[in-house]
Amino acid sequence: MEKKILIACAMQQDEIEKYRKQLNITYPVVYLQRGLHRNPSVLRNLLQQEIDRHQDVDIILLTYGLCGRGTEGIVSWNTELVMPRFHDCIHQLLENHVDKNSLYATRAWTIDKESIGGQCSTVLAAYGRERGMEVLDTIYGDYEKITLIDTQSYDIKKTKDGLKRPAELLNKKLAVEPSDCNIIRKLLSGKWDCNFVHLEKGERVTERHFI
Repeated sequence: MEKKILIACAMQQDEIEKYRKQLNITYPVVYLQRGLHRNPSVLRNLLQQEIDRHQDVDIILLTYGLCGRGTEGIVSWNTELVMPRFHDCIHQLLENHVDKNSLYATRAWTIDKESIGGQCSTVLAAYGRERGMEVLDTIYGDYEKITLIDTQSYDIKKTKDGLKRPAELLNKKLAVEPSDCNIIRKLLSGKWDCNFVHLEKGERVTERHFI
């Protein structure tokens, strides 16, 4: 039997743990900290280090897509690599049915230090109400609504309630959109179709893999 390991973003931990249990997945999972996509070079270096650490398996699975080109150039010399053919985790969850006018979140995005609520509090504390609202409008002004993705992996009501205050502050509609987490489920179960990049030993990740 092929030995596998999953290297995953902690932003997807709720969803991954749900389907690990459902699918009785026994191979190990390594979680990297949330927010690394904000600094692609840091993400690339940490991901490469983790891949290099696990050259004793047959296949390394990644939950990362292109992620702001943070995965571009990574390589596994002695194992195969499999990763979703998507630009980021929001596109994975919604399978590219993404509304550019919507600011998306899951539970994990609401507890991140750069979450919507966290940024609102930080900006208002730093600039005061009047100037702070101008800054927040610069950051969020192009979005019409905040959409919580319901992956059925966490308490949707509690998470939605936590988003009500920032939504009201920013004057945004608050919506909920379901996701069946089909890509995560396929990645974990080995049902890799055209929605996945499958790289051979020594093959580097390039942007063209995601076109």
